[in-house]
Amino acid sequence: MEAEKIKCHLHKKPKNNCKFCKKYQDMVQEANSKGPQAQSNRGGDRRKKRPDRAISEDRENPDRGGPLEIANMKTYGFSGLLQTHIVECAHFKSLLTLETFEQLVDETYQFANSVEPYMANSGTLPSALFCCLYRFFTMGLDSRNLKRLIENQESPYIRCAGFLYVRLGLPHDQILGWLGEYLIDDEEFKPSPDSDYKTTIGEFVETLLSQDKYYNTVLPRLPMVTKRHVEERLAPLSQNRKRMAANKAVVDVFRDQGVRIECNIAGEWRAASIVDLEDEAPNRPKVRARLDDGSEEYVHLGLVIIADRNVRLRSRSRRRGGYGGGRSRSRSKTNWSIEKGRSDKDLVNEMRSREREKAVCTSGKDYARKPVGYKAACALPREQGAASYRLMEEETFVPMNRTKSRRSPTPEREQNFGGRRPSAEHQARMQQLFEKYGNQRASEGSGSGRHDDVIDRPDVMRLG
Repeated sequence: MEAEKIKCHLHKKPKNNCKFCKKYQDMVQEANSKGPQAQSNRGGDRRKKRPDRAISEDRENPDRGGPLEIANMKTYGFSGLLQTHIVECAHFKSLLTLETFEQLVDETYQFANSVEPYMANSGTLPSALFCCLYRFFTMGLDSRNLKRLIENQESPYIRCAGFLYVRLGLPHDQILGWLGEYLIDDEEFKPSPDSDYKTTIGEFVETLLSQDKYYNTVLPRLPMVTKRHVEERLAPLSQNRKRMAANKAVVDVFRDQGVRIECNIAGEWRAASIVDLEDEAPNRPKVRARLDDGSEEYVHLGLVIIADRNVRLRSRSRRRGGYGGGRSRSRSKTNWSIEKGRSDKDLVNEMRSREREKAVCTSGKDYARKPVGYKAACALPREQGAASYRLMEEETFVPMNRTKSRRSPTPEREQNFGGRRPSAEHQARMQQLFEKYGNQRASEGSGSGRHDDVIDRPDVMRLG
């Protein structure tokens, strides 16, 4: 029973103030109220529905519900600095005049030519893609519009905007249901106009799911439960991509109905037969397969191998003759169209062991760097505008040829200046001051009837 799975792990006897006990009691009461017939119907459906499959079915039916749920309505998953730059950007302010979804898609198609958050050679000016992406958040999208973004065939940057919308904005338990289908997508594009290499949509989606940062911008953190589901999907990804390329080379085989195949469903290989080939999206074709239990499934071409013996021999002969490929493909030892490769479980365990070893002991550039202190961070060069540089120069500029004000040396200190004597004017002025005040003090001393030596003597106090 499902109630036994959620039974409280803290108390043997149910307690009213425990939320786990209360949840268990509610489920038991609900099961008793429905009666044995409902339980028998529930037990009859032996095929369990995975969480990501349920989410995928909700996404396939976009008419259900209104706008999508956003995890953080305040920041939409953007970092504070990037959000400030976008809101203050002139391009985003001009996008506020666009009120329809189609207008914003046209704007993205016209100006978005890079997937980076900022423009080239700038750390403050956001790119056109991220300005349009933030406007999509402020506008609010439903399932149908988001699916139109992700499956757009006019520009790969529009699709990337849809993937970023999912990764940044949607709750963590819905991310894999939206992005998992596009991990094998092999549409190629350049990340930026100046890039020397090309990447694929599948690799872009893989980066969003596996990395914590996106071009020095922190992505929303995925909980450990979601991260483990992501690892299960990413571990066999390399084999699936190779199998997709091999099956595309003999794609005509999958157009024949009744050909026996094996499909990888939830990590298990199950026997089936081909019903039809869905190739409306050439970058991610699917096979409509009828399983031995009578149910039908749509399976990616990268998760299917040929089980028919005659077709296997035919595909081997074509492969040896260089069918659909070049010299490198004929040299490959593994024919992924007919071989299963390593199991998904082994690949997942290997991936997790590598992550553990990487976290414990690393070498080269993988070891942790010393964190930068506050003063050192303030001293790092930052990209600023012309006005900021001018203001900084005015506040901190010290001229090197500035003359220092210096008092005139006294006659006693004149010898310390290397024999340099003051001007005649200065000497005459100092002579007048000396005669004026020096003679006055001398006359006051003579009028008192004391000798000059009395002045030099110390004061004596007589007692008695």
